[in-house]
Amino acid sequence: MRTSLNNIKEIDDHVLGTAAPQDGLLFEAKMILNPELRMDVAWHRQTLTLVQQYGRKQLRADIEAVHQQLFTHPKHQSFRETILRYFKR
Repeated sequence: MRTSLNNIKEIDDHVLGTAAPQDGLLFEAKMILNPELRMDVAWHRQTLTLVQQYGRKQLRADIEAVHQQLFTHPKHQSFRETILRYFKR
């Protein structure tokens, strides 16, 4: 199990560009010699992309919920009017 976690850490450092330059070169050489490692790196990149997209989608949903609360509840009417005045100028 520990070796697997070390491999994931090494792949993550490479993909995110946080590895030391000499480690990056060594990792590139390992990828040339090991097609399975190349595939692991590709899957890791895809996973990071999906996580990032999910995070953006979640953030948009959170912002929309705040927007709905601020612009629909009567207790926020003065705030809503103040904001709308800024955009009418």
